[in-house]
Amino acid sequence: MYSSLPALIAAVALLGAACAASEPGGADDSLLVEVMSFNLRWGPDREPNSWATRQKLVLDLLRAEAPAVVGLQESRAEYVDALLAQLPRYAAYPTAGSRQNSILYCKLRFRLDTNTSDEDNARVDAPAADWGQGSVRLPRSARLVDGRSGLAFYVYNNHFDHRSAASRKWSAGVLMDRVRARTFADPVILTGDFNAKTHDPAISLLRGESPPDESESEAGKPLRFVDTFRTLHPYEIRVGTYHDFLGIRFGPRIDYIFAGPGIRVQRARILRFEQHGRYPSDHFPVAATLQLEVTDAIASPSSPKAADDLDPRAAAQIASGECPAGVSP
Repeated sequence: MYSSLPALIAAVALLGAACAASEPGGADDSLLVEVMSFNLRWGPDREPNSWATRQKLVLDLLRAEAPAVVGLQESRAEYVDALLAQLPRYAAYPTAGSRQNSILYCKLRFRLDTNTSDEDNARVDAPAADWGQGSVRLPRSARLVDGRSGLAFYVYNNHFDHRSAASRKWSAGVLMDRVRARTFADPVILTGDFNAKTHDPAISLLRGESPPDESESEAGKPLRFVDTFRTLHPYEIRVGTYHDFLGIRFGPRIDYIFAGPGIRVQRARILRFEQHGRYPSDHFPVAATLQLEVTDAIASPSSPKAADDLDPRAAAQIASGECPAGVSP
């Protein structure tokens, strides 16, 4: 597998830094996770942008980036099944039924906590009359437990409405309610196509800059999530993530990864992947390398250990570049 000793040493170093987090208890304990958010485009589309043609591009992108966790939007069941068939080291939540807003995760590294990965854990109010053509959009949530360290975190994957600001604000309020209602005090990552620019009221609410209105829960203090891309690239102007298969970089930035307390942003990117002028979707996926810090709450029995250590074959697969925890910044 490795053509030289230096290559082998580099692979082992990657495994130690990215995939073999220390046992909880020390001040330097942390977990490094490479996260992606990717709108696959519902379709159907005519050639050359049909799913039959784009599927290979999506697979090539995922293989090249090898994220540990992917929040998918506009993910038809047949799309997710096709990806899993070609990416056997990944699993998806939900495991059956509707695959909208599926969460892919590297099953070599993480196990799904099926007891707390439940999106129906908080209120859903009746939609307001002033939504117009807006629709009800709810988050998909999963709690993932690292198989080596036992550290856990939540992923809330979202696809907000594109027509109604009131609907987006409502969805943001429900999302915050569900984060507050989670069973354990583990770190939280938000992924999604939020269909909203930076100053949209829904995005302001996620950043803790906008108070809830009367229709939203006011329990608890305002939650504050950081925009991972703007944290590292505050002045970048070529930030478009929706490009309509044209590759435009100055379009709207509507796809985000947000990090909650206890998470440090090490790297954040917009992935402008293309092959011969063809794109895997009409959205550019976004990625972030996140360092989840251990706190007393995170390292408590609320984060039980999964299986023992990864078996040697799984570790070797990770070292070879499959599903790494992340890449060096």
